[in-house]
Amino acid sequence: MHPGVSFTADDTKDWHLPVAGPGLLLDVPAKGRWLQRPALHLEAAPDYRLRLMSGGQSLLWVRIASYWDRCAFLRGTPHVPWRLPALSAPEVRAVAQEPGTPPWWEAWAWHLGRALVEAPASVLHTGRWCLRPLCAIAADLASRHAISTMEWEFGQPPAPPHSLDTVLRFQPAWEESWWQELPEQKPGVLLPLRAPSDADDGRIKSWRKRARDGTLPPALLLYVDILAKWLVLDGHDRVHAALLEGVEPPLLGLWPYVETRRAESRVREEGALLGAEFQLRAGATPEVIDRVNRQLVRSFDWPERGTVTRAWPLAGGREAWRTEVSAWRRRNAISWDGDDWD
Repeated sequence: MHPGVSFTADDTKDWHLPVAGPGLLLDVPAKGRWLQRPALHLEAAPDYRLRLMSGGQSLLWVRIASYWDRCAFLRGTPHVPWRLPALSAPEVRAVAQEPGTPPWWEAWAWHLGRALVEAPASVLHTGRWCLRPLCAIAADLASRHAISTMEWEFGQPPAPPHSLDTVLRFQPAWEESWWQELPEQKPGVLLPLRAPSDADDGRIKSWRKRARDGTLPPALLLYVDILAKWLVLDGHDRVHAALLEGVEPPLLGLWPYVETRRAESRVREEGALLGAEFQLRAGATPEVIDRVNRQLVRSFDWPERGTVTRAWPLAGGREAWRTEVSAWRRRNAISWDGDDWD
């Protein structure tokens, strides 16, 4: 493993999203290659113009409308979007724990966590990260978009993933209206980084067999909070295979996070003390004392954790972004039904 990156168990109880098992926290140091822009990263220019970069290539251009009610997307044409090395059969067989159990999730979190750290061109950068098994939800249960920057809080929990079948739809350009609350546009939707493989592809067939017997490795997703979407970092074919078999694919979510402290609350703190006293009177065993101590720390001095996606300055700013988008539109004969970006 690359020196300096520490792994600890994720003790967060209040991510406010359904989790499938135990996860890991990654602490990436502020030195060496971790200070550089990662291989896959977001860049920003004024007026909510964004660009997703992959290995020095423009993967996606995004513009959020000034009223925060619409968002438009254009895909670039990178030769090879960012990805982890393909999983080999011996690597999959090495995870011998019962699928779906906590030890199975822990083994895959460690495997993919090491792969992220050891990748020659990593998506990680200096800071704290969470790698956690996730459960998908029904699209109609997803929350709506923030329709104003006034509603956008610093350090919110990630939105639960949903609409997994979006990995099969690879649009070159599209527009979203965040007022309409269409299911496939709600926070938490998956955003594929490449077109889907053919259903008859050999790797798809291999993963379908694993999906049927319950040994399909988890797909790896990265949350981008300003877009409220999960980028499929690794496992497009595994999600595709699971969908073809009609089963729920296992998902591992990755997101950077920050910590903020909650304001003091006399009611919350007095309630915590009364609860601790009640538990200790019932029997102060070592297990009870340990549980009470954790609850008291949580009530009096427990940080709130939320995700904030880092963006780097876009070289050339707004004009460079506009020039690239204009060049894309000249090269691609695709009718654009939305309002003109100019």
